[in-house]
Amino acid sequence: MENIVVSTFRNVQDATAGIYVEGSLSPSFEHHFGDLIELEGITGPGKFAPVIRELKVRVVGKGVLPETRIYPFSELAGGQQDSQWAGVRGIVRAVSIDRSSWRETVLAMTVASGGGRFTVRVPIAEEQDFSSWIDSDVLIEGVCGSLFNTHRQLIGVLFYVPDIHLIKVEMPAKEVPFSSLMRFSPVKGPQHRVRVQGVVAYQQPGRALFLQKNGQGLRVMSSQDTKLAVGDVVEVAGFPTVGSSAPVLEDAVFHYVGSGLAPHAVALDLNLPWEQYDGALVVTEATLLQVETQPDGQHLLLQHDDLIFEATLEPQSQLDHLPTINSKLRLTGICLVSNGGLWSVPQALRILLRSQQDVTVLKAPPWWNLRRALWLLGVLSGVLILVLVVMVVLGRKLREQMAIIRQKLEHGAVLEERNRIARELHDTLEQELAGITLQLDLAADCFQQSPALARGAIDMARNMSRHSMIEARRSVWDLRCQLLESGTLVSALTQTIQSMATLDQAKVQVRIEGEPYRLAPEVEMNLLRIGQEAVANALTHASARNIEVELRYDSAKLCLYVIDDGCGFTPGDPAFIARGHFGLLDMRERAQSLGCHLQIDSKSGSGTRLKVEASAAMKQLLPAESLGWQLPTRT
Repeated sequence: MENIVVSTFRNVQDATAGIYVEGSLSPSFEHHFGDLIELEGITGPGKFAPVIRELKVRVVGKGVLPETRIYPFSELAGGQQDSQWAGVRGIVRAVSIDRSSWRETVLAMTVASGGGRFTVRVPIAEEQDFSSWIDSDVLIEGVCGSLFNTHRQLIGVLFYVPDIHLIKVEMPAKEVPFSSLMRFSPVKGPQHRVRVQGVVAYQQPGRALFLQKNGQGLRVMSSQDTKLAVGDVVEVAGFPTVGSSAPVLEDAVFHYVGSGLAPHAVALDLNLPWEQYDGALVVTEATLLQVETQPDGQHLLLQHDDLIFEATLEPQSQLDHLPTINSKLRLTGICLVSNGGLWSVPQALRILLRSQQDVTVLKAPPWWNLRRALWLLGVLSGVLILVLVVMVVLGRKLREQMAIIRQKLEHGAVLEERNRIARELHDTLEQELAGITLQLDLAADCFQQSPALARGAIDMARNMSRHSMIEARRSVWDLRCQLLESGTLVSALTQTIQSMATLDQAKVQVRIEGEPYRLAPEVEMNLLRIGQEAVANALTHASARNIEVELRYDSAKLCLYVIDDGCGFTPGDPAFIARGHFGLLDMRERAQSLGCHLQIDSKSGSGTRLKVEASAAMKQLLPAESLGWQLPTRT
């Protein structure tokens, strides 16, 4: 518990320092500014700086605040003087009456000091006009407060002044001409407000005001929305600051003096320094290059000699009838110059048009111009491109039709060859089967009386049957397989091989690697027959239990592998052929007909591995759509 003096309704001060007090929600207090109170509470971190959480307050009597120390604003801007009684000097930039953000009516002020700004709140008993304080040097005594965000970061300084008498006003503003703004002065700095008088050339209510006097223009930034007419004489009080090319007035207020004549527009001469036209009402002629309508108004891109610049019309003043591109226009409006570079050299200008009357068409462009020539050239180019596309499409259709015709011719030739071979097989096989039948009948008749003759007839029938079977297999397998006609090599090989294995025989597995593609018909036929013969040999002669057939597709070749775990054999043993095993010879002949090498790795008791490669250069040339098949998905 400590005796301290009340500095504001929430701040207290003792002989060492001040601190903020929080905790009471009462709209009225028994203590007032300058009272000596006895405070009981709990200290806490606060939302920015340490505070006291109020528990009990008792007024003891009247106290005396410590002597006011005048601080430069640079020491207050760091936040270390939060809740301390202090004094500061500055220049009033703006004043207003605040009735909503405080529990009582207060005077709200914005004060510039030492290169920075801070706000002030002062309770007032009655409202009055404080606008005469603007631009005055003031000495303010009060509690230095801090504005902060939710992350406990300082974002501004707010002075709480308990009484209006603690603000001492020291100096008013004086009137100056346009030409003296922002000039060097050893006595008065640029932070003070000045008063100027001029004729209104254009107004953007609530934003800006453009004045004209003696051929010079001035841009005034003001939030005041009092409507003025072009030609009105006004007096403006504001703070001079550096603009894009010439000084401007900020935080300005104005009042109407009287009516006058509309200002005369100055002819824009680009050979003179551009900065002398900044903010002035000018007139010039230019050629229209482009017109764009945007949410902020109409933008006209223009060219005057070698200079390209922009003119803008606000939405409420947009042109009803847009001029034609390449028209020659006369423009009247406010000239705004933009500087750039280290030395702030004028680089671009823009004209702010006030109304539709500021745009006059002097000369319309000729009908036949570059734009229409380019348009005609574009139409002709489009027609030419369309003709070329039609020719390409018709050419593609023609090639597809020719491919279909060629396929049908080849298919007819295959059917004719198939019928011829069928007739040939019928004639040859019938005679050989008849001879076999006669030999078997002879063996049956002589079986009891002459066993030797019967045995000879049976041997002859066996040899004839074996020879017929070999010849028939060669002839039939050379025919075009129906599975290849209706499917692909993958599907034909899968169906053919899986139909050869039963549940009690070997397990046959077919694997595909790569993206399948089609080869020439004779290539696919021979590869199918080689794979079929290899699987048949593994099932019949090698007694294999597991057979793996693999097709590997890549961009250069197609490899066929047949691997089994059967009893194996010696590939160079001539006894195989002598015993009637013509399958190996048949596979080699088929591989040679393709120009491929057949590789067989096997030895007795170790299984067999067969490999044959076909070049991807033997791909089928006809498109897939004309052949009636589709590539299968990868298995």
